[in-house]
Amino acid sequence: MSERSEQFKHIPLRLTKADFARPGRPPRRSDRSNANRGDAGGHGGKLKSSVSSIISDWKDTLEKRRQEGMPDIPNVPSFLLQVDPKSFDADELRKFGIEVILELEDGYILGASADAELTQLQQKIENFITAQGNLQVAEIWNILEGRFARLEYILSPDLLARWDQILDDHIYIVDVSIACVGLNSKFSEYPRQQENEDPERYARKVARWTDRRDQTLQEWEKLQLDRENDFEDFVRKLDGTFLLLGDHDDRSHLALLPDSFSSRIEISGKGLKDLVVNYPYVFEVSEPDQIAEPLADRTIATSDQPPFTLEPPPPLAPKVCIIDSGIQESHRFLRVAVDSNNSRSWVPNETDQKVDRVSGGGHGTRVSGAVLYPQGVPRTGRQTAICWLQNARVLGQDCKFPDKLYIPEVLNDIVDFYHSQTSTRIFNHSINSSAPCRRTYMSAWAAEIDYLAWQKDILFIVSAGNLPTVRLPGLSITRKALTKHFEEGCAYPDFLLKDSSRIANPAQSFQALTVGSIAHCTYNRPPTTSVALQDYPSAFSCTGYGIWDSIKPEVVEYGGDLVKDEGNPPSFSTPTDVCPELVRTTIGGAPAVAADNIGTSFAAPKVTHIAAALASNFPQESCLLYKALIVQSARLPAWANDEPDLSSAIRMMGYGLPNLERALGNAPNRVTLITNGDSLIQARQAHIYQVIIPEELLSPAEAFDILIEITLSYKAEPRRTRRNKRKYLSTWLHWECSQKEESPDRFLDRVLEKYEASEDQEDGAGLFDWTLGQQKNHSRRVKDTSRGVGTIQKDWAVVKSFDLRDTFCIAVVAHKGWNNDLTAQVPYALAVSFEIINSEVSIYNSFVQAQASLQVQQQIHV
Repeated sequence: MSERSEQFKHIPLRLTKADFARPGRPPRRSDRSNANRGDAGGHGGKLKSSVSSIISDWKDTLEKRRQEGMPDIPNVPSFLLQVDPKSFDADELRKFGIEVILELEDGYILGASADAELTQLQQKIENFITAQGNLQVAEIWNILEGRFARLEYILSPDLLARWDQILDDHIYIVDVSIACVGLNSKFSEYPRQQENEDPERYARKVARWTDRRDQTLQEWEKLQLDRENDFEDFVRKLDGTFLLLGDHDDRSHLALLPDSFSSRIEISGKGLKDLVVNYPYVFEVSEPDQIAEPLADRTIATSDQPPFTLEPPPPLAPKVCIIDSGIQESHRFLRVAVDSNNSRSWVPNETDQKVDRVSGGGHGTRVSGAVLYPQGVPRTGRQTAICWLQNARVLGQDCKFPDKLYIPEVLNDIVDFYHSQTSTRIFNHSINSSAPCRRTYMSAWAAEIDYLAWQKDILFIVSAGNLPTVRLPGLSITRKALTKHFEEGCAYPDFLLKDSSRIANPAQSFQALTVGSIAHCTYNRPPTTSVALQDYPSAFSCTGYGIWDSIKPEVVEYGGDLVKDEGNPPSFSTPTDVCPELVRTTIGGAPAVAADNIGTSFAAPKVTHIAAALASNFPQESCLLYKALIVQSARLPAWANDEPDLSSAIRMMGYGLPNLERALGNAPNRVTLITNGDSLIQARQAHIYQVIIPEELLSPAEAFDILIEITLSYKAEPRRTRRNKRKYLSTWLHWECSQKEESPDRFLDRVLEKYEASEDQEDGAGLFDWTLGQQKNHSRRVKDTSRGVGTIQKDWAVVKSFDLRDTFCIAVVAHKGWNNDLTAQVPYALAVSFEIINSEVSIYNSFVQAQASLQVQQQIHV
């Protein structure tokens, strides 16, 4: 920690109030559902006809399979439903005998029924028609034949585009995901204690609920195992094979999540068609991710090879696992920082080879160097490494995944090994697909990262992905090369805002920290110029928004830029001036350091350096706090502050460029308050944090501009089969601030009173003009997104010091996601900063002293 950071440490943020919201009223039905209730005969008759058609079609399908000698398939018809998105809970379909295979947006659901006659569904429709109840039927708007209609939902864009070209006798490699929740898709509602209810009686109710919950967990585990066996049996009957990673247990080819599993298989075109159209529990089929090509592949010699010496890190220094193409562990600028005893390779048939052999200077070696030297290798002297580097090789010499390496499965192995064996908590993953991520569901790769982050106190830092300069063989139809954009007259930076420039898998991961790139210089040597100016988004850097309009990438770092000539379309080059200086492999006598490559791959490890510094200085704190402080320290470049509309800047650069000094500590004119240790919260609960504002800032005679920044970082358990921003996570959080003259007690009451309406709702009577706001399109400067979508939520505002009041409160509010176990807790970290702008006035000591009155109060135990 620097001298300034040591002098101006972060100070504790005090929890002063906590309580639960009362159960609210059920959501209101849409007008269409109300109209269906008024026309029970017409609506019910339409549904009956649809159900009859589905049953008949399924019987015909089974008979045709029998006649053609096709393998047996579960006698489970699948179909699409459209329900009222406002009022209908998809999990209520279990009462109709329908299992939710995939919950989509806008009320669409892919369902399946183990009762091929759909008896329960038909009975409830009949009761609805005859006015005998089952009014939920009015909220089921449509039931559609699903075997072919579901193709657009479960196939990747590239596979869907060439579905008609799949050849029966051709062999294909695909990744398949299978749902395995069953009819008991969630726990029963947690019992509420009634007013004046006998405590012993209530305790017995809770005990019975706990027994049912435990039984449900056992049922899920058994169902998953049954589905695995059934799926494996079906694939093998179609002459398909599973691509195994190595000599592990029988389930080594499966990536397991609580609600699903996924696997990579090799299968004929005929078998693939049968699997996709008829297997009832499949919810995603895609071709293996094609890894994006490096943007530069050449050697530029540099005459300046510094005589600098790297000292090994302390024995207890944090460990950073580099999941990449390997590392040249003997490199003189890396050697003493490499934990070589724990180097591993997951590349099939090369498990004994950990060296980075990617041509042109390597990839993992460059990434490793950027973790240690984010601003380039020092020219002279000695420096102690910030962390230990661990080498987890997953890419081959061609910088791609081998076919037999299924990355969701491998990531689970890597985290299990390094976290369990060496307590590693920081993982750098500078690998991306060549295609834009899909925005309606979480991929198996990204969901695996989310699940691992939920299970363990770890932080994944991932790159946003790169745009190719020219179209290469195998490039996804959804990704355009830069030359194509220029041919079409789409200039910089407009092409960065196109869907084809969206971040690449797995950058959409909700619980990873995603890093984009900005240019570190402006290059102007006619007839060639850099595409981006200094501190503007790099021409190759993939941009947001992420899934469900989340802010991705969250931060950016200097990853270089491209230089173009005056051609139409232009040709692109990467002269030394626009490339960041990186350590490179010295195989064949190449230089140890060079500025000869660019990419978000090398921006991400510079942020990893900050994470390692935080872990070194705050070893007992959680990775959620590290992530919060990185984002809290980030600022958009100065040019963005002059833009009347910040939407494009945030979409391209997230919250901006993080700063090591701000992340680690403060300054005389800045103070940051943070939560310490594990902060845990339950659904329907609100936590109130209080900050005492120093008296000298409240005087009407003063007129300081104060920047207030707030960042919330949390994590929750994901479910891949839920393609909805509020159902993907078990619990979701948001934060808000108190109003003028509002006491902590009144603030808590107000937050709980409006709990049911608090999602995406802004309170217009607040003191602050937040840059983003809780609600979309609420802010004057940012459209189409809000701070409340993702698991990292930052906002900032500038206020006059005399507009503050002596008590400033922040509420963290937890909402039920897919998990209705109200005793389940999720962890979070919160950071709040106050900074006087353009002034040397010191406020740090005043804030520290003002919080003393809170420190003597008894802390609430939640």
